[in-house]
Amino acid sequence: MGVGVSWATGSSAFVGCAGSLASGSRAGLRDTRGVSQQDVEVVRNLFAGAATADKRALLEMLPQLIEQACDPEIEWVEDPQRADSRTYRGHAGVRESFERWLEGFDEYSFEIEDVVDCGDNVLVISNEQARGAASGAAIRSRNYIGMTLRDGKLLRYREFYDEPAAREAAGG
Repeated sequence: MGVGVSWATGSSAFVGCAGSLASGSRAGLRDTRGVSQQDVEVVRNLFAGAATADKRALLEMLPQLIEQACDPEIEWVEDPQRADSRTYRGHAGVRESFERWLEGFDEYSFEIEDVVDCGDNVLVISNEQARGAASGAAIRSRNYIGMTLRDGKLLRYREFYDEPAAREAAGG
């Protein structure tokens, strides 16, 4: 998830990015032009609340968090580089993505480096840390999450592990 996840997880490599992270299938999604500073703050607050939770607490708060933060028509796109990459829709889909991702870890956390206004979207740069459930191996990865909001709720989530792919999607 970037969840990587992160709900998918410094300095901004994307300051001044332009374009749309909404490339690809948008069937059924309404146009959402122009990110406001309010949307950037919504995203910052969303991550601030979830970043302090451990894996068990995050799983417990998921239903309420998803209901409050996500538009019912949400499209949740996992990074295509993931072997198990999928696209989910709706609140149930977001929850399934989180649960699938988190089941592989004994411990999981993330932190936000930056939240950047990219015109029609918000870009989140995050770092996630985890310990594999089966292997016990420590994992750390940097993720890039393109988010589109509608009426203060997350309408589209696109996860990237690859910075050039995120830049290309952002048009910057």
